[in-house]
Amino acid sequence: MKTINYGIIGCGLIADFHARAVLELEETKPVKLYGVVDVRKEAAEKFGEKYSIKVYDTIDDMLADPEIHAVSICTPSGFHSDLAVKAASHGKHIVVEKPMAITKEQLEAVVKTCDENNVKLSSVAQMRFADNIVRAREAVQSGKLGRMVCGDCYMKYYRSPEYYAQGGWRGTIKLDGGGALMNQGIHGVDILEFIMGPVKSVYALTKTLARNIEVEDTAVCALEYESGAIGVIQATTSIYPGYPKRVELHGDKGTIKLEEDAILEWNIEGEETPSDIVIGAAQLNSSASRPDSLDTTGHRLNIGDLIDSIVEDRMPKIDQHEGKKPVDLILAIYESNKTGKPVDMKEFRNRK
Repeated sequence: MKTINYGIIGCGLIADFHARAVLELEETKPVKLYGVVDVRKEAAEKFGEKYSIKVYDTIDDMLADPEIHAVSICTPSGFHSDLAVKAASHGKHIVVEKPMAITKEQLEAVVKTCDENNVKLSSVAQMRFADNIVRAREAVQSGKLGRMVCGDCYMKYYRSPEYYAQGGWRGTIKLDGGGALMNQGIHGVDILEFIMGPVKSVYALTKTLARNIEVEDTAVCALEYESGAIGVIQATTSIYPGYPKRVELHGDKGTIKLEEDAILEWNIEGEETPSDIVIGAAQLNSSASRPDSLDTTGHRLNIGDLIDSIVEDRMPKIDQHEGKKPVDLILAIYESNKTGKPVDMKEFRNRK
């Protein structure tokens, strides 16, 4: 099997996690960290020196290089879709940071271009690979909790004014696309629907209460799932000192509570808690207060799945169609806030 040469587009905070993840994967998979590019040439050169990899003058130069087989897109959110479309048009396989895109038009363009060019895309949603998340999903989907009644997600994070000031794109409609939900909260939105199943409708209120930004720093949304269950999403980036994400799953025969990827409660009628479940043992670091506090575990699993999908010639587990789902849901939440009315998800997704 030939080695998959890997490039990184963008040298911001998250790019280091991608680079380190690829280096760790080199030990077990046919992949090599090969090159980097950034519109800030000095940043790219510094990054390239740090990892001893090739530095490209432009993004077009990297994508035109036949030696590059796959890329991570680690730029501000507003550039994700255009770069994914460009990379797919050049036949490069893609890992794209969340969100995959920030508008309906951008989402459709990414899906269409990847499908047409037979390119494999993995949208970053690293929490989906956590063992306890998978186990909770299996419990819900198999009916262990009985008839599902509630599925809730609480994301009470903290981002300082300095965090937004560090990057001119943060907190802007054009390049961030949204705030507490589209940027920080998208993982929780994704996990909730991943576990509970499709959402039927949303009814939401968002506000900018504590930060001088264009997008929301606080949001609350009532959900109705296609299963008939209901739930709540609550998100903010302005609560000091910031708390880990909590997901609560309630059925008429059981409850599971998660904090990040740790199981806080596993209480199912007539069942002992399985001996291999360790209550309260998180596997992934929380970034509730500091976005740089993650480790590479999740990104290693996410990127590793893309590499496996290339080798095995299959779709990645979180492909462009899966990456579209949480963005659709967040955009529907924003529409509900704007109109003051519930939004039907099926109608919203089908709308041109």
